[in-house]
Amino acid sequence: MNIFDTMTASFSGERVSHTDTFILAGVVLAVLIGARTLHKRMQSKD
Repeated sequence: MNIFDTMTASFSGERVSHTDTFILAGVVLAVLIGARTLHKRMQSKD
């Protein structure tokens, strides 16, 4: 699965399989959680 092709297909209105959609949602969620955790760690070090 290519994440960028799946994102492009999702936003252009093409059909995307449920599996690709769930994987993409998981990747986005993991990135958001990672960024939030990193932000909190950086704030606590100050």
